[in-house]
Amino acid sequence: MSLVVLCPMAAEARAARRGLRHAGDGGGNGATVVRTGIGAARSRRVQPPPGPVAVVGVGGALVEGIDPGDVVVATEVSAPDVAPVTLDGAAALAARLGDAGFTVHTGPVASVAKPAVGTRRTTLAQQGAVAVDMESAWLLEHHGGPAAVVRVVADTPRHELRSPATAARMIRALRTIRRLTPVLTKEVC
Repeated sequence: MSLVVLCPMAAEARAARRGLRHAGDGGGNGATVVRTGIGAARSRRVQPPPGPVAVVGVGGALVEGIDPGDVVVATEVSAPDVAPVTLDGAAALAARLGDAGFTVHTGPVASVAKPAVGTRRTTLAQQGAVAVDMESAWLLEHHGGPAAVVRVVADTPRHELRSPATAARMIRALRTIRRLTPVLTKEVC
C-alpha cells in the first residue's frame, strides 16, 4: 500500500505535494497528500486508510534545545481525551531524516485544542511532551496501522507564535516540509 500524507493546513499540503513532485516520480512512490483541516473536530472526521499514514505539518517545541526549523518525529501522540498512540517506527524514521541532513528530535507530541503559549507550554513539557500540535492524536486515534508523525518546529518557548518573526519561521517550516516529504515515502511505506 502507498503512503497517505495527512496535512492539516492547506499550505502544509501544498508543500508536501511539491516535495513529492520534486522527488522525480510525479507521485512520490504513489504517495497521496490529504488536507485534513485544523483542530480536533476536523481531525476526528478524517478516516485514514488502513495502510501507512504520516501526519506532517508545523508544530511547536516545548523544551529547550529544539529550534525553529528543526524536525520532531513523535514517539507517541496523546491528547486529553485520547489514549496515547505509540509510534514504533520513530527511531528509524528519525535516523533516515537525520541522514538526509535534517536536525531531528524524537519524543512525545501533545495534541491540544488551541495553541499552547506561556504556562500551558510549560505544563505540557512537564508532562513529558517535547512538541505540540493541534491534530495528530485525533487523526491517529482509530488508525491502527503503520503511522508516523513529523512536525517541523515554527515556534519555541523563546520564540512564541505571537513573535514578529513568526511569518518567516512558517515559510522556513513549509520549505522543510517540502524537502522531507520524499524521505517519508521511502521510510514509512
